[in-house]
Amino acid sequence: MKKYYAAVRVGDLTIDPAMDTTRLYMQREEITAWTEKITENWDLEMLLPALVSKRADGQLVIIDGQHSNQACIQKEGPGFLRDAMIYEDLTIQQEAKLFLAANKHRRPVKPFDNFRVSLTAGDALAIRADQEVRALGNDLQIAASPSPNRVGAVQALLVMAQKPGMVTRVLKIVSDAWGRDTSTWDNLILRAVAMVLNTPGNWELADDARLVKVLKKGGSPAIWKQNSVRQTPSGGGSSSRSMPMAQTIVGNYNMGMERDKMLTLGSRKKAAPSGDKTAA
Repeated sequence: MKKYYAAVRVGDLTIDPAMDTTRLYMQREEITAWTEKITENWDLEMLLPALVSKRADGQLVIIDGQHSNQACIQKEGPGFLRDAMIYEDLTIQQEAKLFLAANKHRRPVKPFDNFRVSLTAGDALAIRADQEVRALGNDLQIAASPSPNRVGAVQALLVMAQKPGMVTRVLKIVSDAWGRDTSTWDNLILRAVAMVLNTPGNWELADDARLVKVLKKGGSPAIWKQNSVRQTPSGGGSSSRSMPMAQTIVGNYNMGMERDKMLTLGSRKKAAPSGDKTAA
């Protein structure tokens, strides 16, 4: 098997159009959202070499690295030279084995391990999340698993950190409501409160003390979570599982409020409908 490293124009790299999900190894159909995410967070220093099959007809077919290549074309242009490990004259079966080697046996990196490495790499979101958690004092920090002084919802924290001040504000609201407890730092709980605050207009309008009262009155974090999951259609992801809780928070918050002081999860022109008095 002949292989070598070379710098190749990203615009010259392609995928086999015949590769679809009905075949064994198939280059996965490009997921536009994933390419967009790579593009949005583009960092040239994080671009790894592509795995490429150079076929007898001269085609340079990407075996691994399709989405990063699309992002590279968008950010650097089709003439950008990308490092690649090139294999020549592979059979379809050999291409299949390389695809599986590159994808099937990869061990998923745990969110906290990713977070620690991101801190070392100087990632802005990771640094902000870390600083805002520590700003609450009493040795509170991000960790692999939750405890009273350890917040384990790493993915939720990184999403929240996109808005400066969000991490500290959300953690303070939930800890004022329930204290520092393992269940307080639940991913679903933090995402739901962040959804409320992140809706346009709510950040400035929301009364944190009132939000604390709404959360307390609705019961423990476990009750909120149970009710929110129960109201989520099967197959829902992290965001969709948090939405019922966010809706209940807004509905209960708005009970008895003047219209111009109400929170919303939609347009500011129309206040959110009132919900039950409790989350139970």
